[in-house]
Formats: sequence, C-alpha cells, structure tokens
Amino acid sequence: DGVMPSNEGRGYVLRRIMRRGMRHAHLLGAQDPLMYKLFPTLLSSMGGAYPELSRAQSLITQTLKSEEERFKITLERGLKMLEDETAKISSGAKFPGDVAFKLYDTFGFPLDLTQDALRAQNIEVDTGVFDTCMDEQRAAARAAWSGSGDATTEKIWFEIADELGATEFLGYESESAEGLVLAIIKDGERADALKAGEEGIIITNQTPFYAESGGQVGDTGLAKNENVQLTITNTLKKTGKIFAHIVKCEKGSIKISEALQLQVDHDRRKAIRANHSATHLMHEALRRVLGDHVSQKGSLQDENRTRFDISHPKGVSAEEIAAVEDMVNAEIKAGTEITTRLMGLDEARETGAMALFGEKYDDEVRVVAMGSQDGNKQFSVELCGGTHAKNTSEIGRFKIISESALSSGIRRLEAVTGVRVDAYETAHDKKNQDNIDRLKHEIEDLEAQYKKLSGNDWTIDSQHDDEDMLVAHIKALKKSNSDLRLKQATADAGALGNNIVVINGTKIIGRVLEGFPAKDLKPMADELKKKLGSGVIALVATNDGKASIVVGVTDDLTGKISAVDLVKIGSAALGGQGGGGRPDMAQAGGPNADAANDAVSAIEKALA
Repeated sequence: DGVMPSNEGRGYVLRRIMRRGMRHAHLLGAQDPLMYKLFPTLLSSMGGAYPELSRAQSLITQTLKSEEERFKITLERGLKMLEDETAKISSGAKFPGDVAFKLYDTFGFPLDLTQDALRAQNIEVDTGVFDTCMDEQRAAARAAWSGSGDATTEKIWFEIADELGATEFLGYESESAEGLVLAIIKDGERADALKAGEEGIIITNQTPFYAESGGQVGDTGLAKNENVQLTITNTLKKTGKIFAHIVKCEKGSIKISEALQLQVDHDRRKAIRANHSATHLMHEALRRVLGDHVSQKGSLQDENRTRFDISHPKGVSAEEIAAVEDMVNAEIKAGTEITTRLMGLDEARETGAMALFGEKYDDEVRVVAMGSQDGNKQFSVELCGGTHAKNTSEIGRFKIISESALSSGIRRLEAVTGVRVDAYETAHDKKNQDNIDRLKHEIEDLEAQYKKLSGNDWTIDSQHDDEDMLVAHIKALKKSNSDLRLKQATADAGALGNNIVVINGTKIIGRVLEGFPAKDLKPMADELKKKLGSGVIALVATNDGKASIVVGVTDDLTGKISAVDLVKIGSAALGGQGGGGRPDMAQAGGPNADAANDAVSAIEKALA
C-alpha cells in the first residue's frame, strides 16, 4: 500500500511488526540482515495477486535491508540496557516502567519487545508507570501544539463539495478564463460578499488556477471585473475536488453569482512548469545513475527551484550529481516535445509509465512523457497531474545546488533551472572570489608574522588563484609560524633557567605569552617538560581579551601532582570554569586575559 517504516501512524505499526520479526531472526542466530533475502519467496507466492510487489521490488528489498541494519544497532543498545537494569532487580520485582519508557522513547525499543525479552526470565514490566510516562509525554505534546484552526472549517468544505460538486480545472490549456463565484468564505465561515481590504476564499465553477498538489505549488494571479479587483495569493485543493482561491480584495466588492475574469501569473507559472518538468527528467536520471531502487519520497516545485526527496541509503557523490546533471541537460538540449495523454490506469502501466509507489490514482490518469526515444519508450514517462512545459528546451539549463540527508535512507536534492542557474553560478563565483580574496589577505598577515618571527621573507610564491593551493599555502605558513614560536619560546636555556621557581622542592616554570596561539601551548609545554626534566609547566596565552592555560606535569610527579587539578585553579583565576585533560597535561580557558599573571600565581600558591 506504499506504507514506509516511520515513527508515526501506519508507518510505525509497520516498523513494529518488522522489528518483531527481526528480533526473532536475531534470536535464531542471524548475525546479518535476513528479511530482505526472503522477499523473492514472497514475490513468487503473492506477486500475481499484488503486482505492486514486482514494481517496487528494489525499493522494498532496500528498505528491509536498511531497516534491519538500523534495528541491529537499536537492538544491541536496548538489550545491553535491559541486561544492566535487570541485574539490579530483586527476585519477584517488576522491571521499572520508567526505564521501559526510556527504552521506547530514546532508543526506539517498543514495549512489546521489552516484554518479549523479559518473558523468558519471568520478569514483568511495570506497565502502570510506563503508561503514566506515556500520558505525560502526550500531555506535553498537546500543550505544545497550537493547532492551525483548519479542523474547524473542514465541515464547510464537505458541505460545499456536496452542494456544488467539483471545480472544473482549465489550466492545462489556458492561463485565463471566466469563472462564476459559487461560494465565499470569510473568517472560516461562509459569507455573501467580500469587501475592499478583506481577505477570504472564493470558489468558482471553473478556473485556470492550479491548486497545490502533487508537490507543485498553487498558482497566484488576479481576479477582476468592472466592479472589483482581487489578488489571488494561493490556490488550494479541498476534499480532492474543490479549488479554493485565497484572495485579498484590493478594491470594490465581490458577491456570490458574479462573474470574474481569472488571470494566472504567467511568468510564475512558466517557471513552475519548467521546474516540474525538470523534476521528471531528474527522477529518471537519478534512477539510471544510482539504481532503480531510487523512488520519489516527496517533492516541491515552485517558481524558484525544485526540491526532490528520494529513497537512497547514502549520500550522492559529486561525480554522481555531475552525471545526473549531464543527463538532464542533454535531454533539455535535445528539445523534444513534452506530451500528455489521458488513459486508463492499467493501460498507463502497460506503457511503462512510472507510478509513485503509495500514491492513489483515479481510474483515468494523465501520462506525461518527455525526452529522447529509446525503442518504444521515451526517457521519462510518469503519471502526473501537474502542469508542464511544452518542450524540454523551455526548461533552459539545469543544475543541482544541494544534496543532503533528510532522514535515514532518504536524501534531499535541490535544483534550479533557466535563468536561475545563471544567477546561482554568478553568486557562486562571487562567493568563491570573496573566499580567494579573504585567503590572500590571511596569507599577507601570516607572511608578516613569519617575517617578524624569522627576519626573513616567506620564500614560496603566494600569487595563486586556486583556492585549494591558497588553503595549502596558509596551512604551511601557520605551521612555520607555530614552529618558529615554539623554537623561540624554548630555545634560550638561560631564559629557561631564569623562569624556574622551586616550591616545596618542585621546580615550576610559569609564563604568560601575549598574542600566543592557544593551539601551540601544549607542544610548547611538552618541549619545556623535556628541558626541565622534573617539575611543572604553567603557560597562559592571551588573545583578544581572553586567555588559555595549559599545565604540564612531568611523569615522575603525576603520582602526587595532577595537571587537571592545577589547571582548574588557574582557570578559576581567569574567570573560567573547569578544564580537563590527563594528570600529565591539562588545558582550560577563561574570559579575563588581564588575570593571566594571577593564574600563574594561583598555581604556584597551590603548590606551596
């Protein structure tokens, strides 16, 4: 039925059933995912009665496999927690309900699985406490939900649908038409009129405005006659057959039974059509590049972009994205006609038209075909009720601008078409140039630091325009500067001797380093520990009003002196809290650079 495993509704019921089976496979000794390997048997025995199994074979097997891989991790964590908590239970006691709820709420371990796992040990779960925790969670969710108010008006839409019947959609052939106002809704209730300055909803007998559905956004535009002008800000579909025009009355007033001239925003509709057609081409290209397990899991086409969610277990690589872009742009460049035909659902499937798994279709469907011919089939053939370009060339250029994870096993891609590709590339080029300019400026600062530290000029040519080379150059400069600072800070043996203080028989070097990078403190402390032989190193670096502190203790002293304890004392003097590390090396920070010397003194006092 197109139900996918999820954490709510039918999807949650499915996931629980699957996980029960997976747990029993685990109990039988299956170490690797097993259930997806059983699918061919199911297909051979039930595929005749349920042809959806054959059409969605790759999606089903991939989903089963990924679900079992995820559940294996959940199962191991849950069983470990069960084992730990069970060990604390005295004979005859129940398993704590709040722990069972935590297993469910945090680890996705349903109550029935917990009960199953404990049944063999004759341990019951305190379901009363579990139910209380569940009720508290539901109450919190209800309190946090403000609601949209839509539910209060749903009754109106069913009444209108029964009274007026379906709105006739003219938008496949036309972007303008006359419509007779059959109903007006204002403030959630039916009204007789809408006046200037008021907002509401109008329903007409027919309309060229596409109502938001199938991922395509609703049309906007104007509605007017000699007495009134309305701005249509959106078009929604109610009860599956009523087209609701969301309007603001700009001047005049409109009443029921008046005629309006309805005009769709042509430029916006054109851009939406191009993005929707590009989505079909992208869908087929993704299947050819990534595999036929790819299935649409959600989409949005507006005038700015197309957003497309697919089932795919891992990230789409840059090489794969480039291959998809090349394939789509080749189809756009070919300039083939985009055709739409009405036919029966079974006939459409026989032609090879792709139906979205889980979508419900009428007996008569629209089949949209586009792209180059391969035998008897065009590049893309899908069932779709949206509006489309007339020719692939109208799409213009195509570019994927982002790819990301939406949830486990679901990836999201965003793409742009036409002039928006040029705008994106211009902005992208400017961003790259800004990055290069910033990197060159950083190199100039680093080279100045290098010259100050070494007395010499940096010897490698920095006049590169390649961003990667500039980054590598900066990395090399930073390392050189760091090495020079470390060398200068530790090389002078006389200066080292002058900084040594002996407290209770323990040598300590305490230094404040202004403008010294915090990341270089640990390497410097290591070097000073080697030179000192036995003792404590306390280094404080100050930068931009803040301070970082590192304390090092030589190995022979860590049994009685802890660097962690000392660094916390120094951090407190700097206005910071905490600090951490090992007994021989610890680090912390604080917001008060002016107290750097106080931090060193506090550590010396602690040693005393």
